[in-house]
Amino acid sequence: MRLPTTIMMSVALSACSNIDRENGTPQWDFDHKLQFEQTKLSENKYHLRVSPKSDIHFDQLATFMMRQSYKVCGTYGFTIKVLKGIEKFEDRRSLPNLMMPSLSANIECPSK
Repeated sequence: MRLPTTIMMSVALSACSNIDRENGTPQWDFDHKLQFEQTKLSENKYHLRVSPKSDIHFDQLATFMMRQSYKVCGTYGFTIKVLKGIEKFEDRRSLPNLMMPSLSANIECPSK
């Protein structure tokens, strides 16, 4: 009785891990405590918007964007064009309660 139940649960859980996300739907990265939206613009071009969901610093957003770009492209040589969301050095000190905008960029993967 336990073996069939275990097998059924394993199959059900493995099916959930391969869910394809729709283009542009919000996704969560719980390790980095942020939400992101990834949209495929064309064959080698993507738009990525990263939104902090707690006291996340800009360096963590930028690091996540680099890692996600590598994950999407599968190789180095990608180009990131930042559209908005750059934090100034003085922003945290002069305006501690400032809500930073989402970090938004276009990613271009190298041609294969």
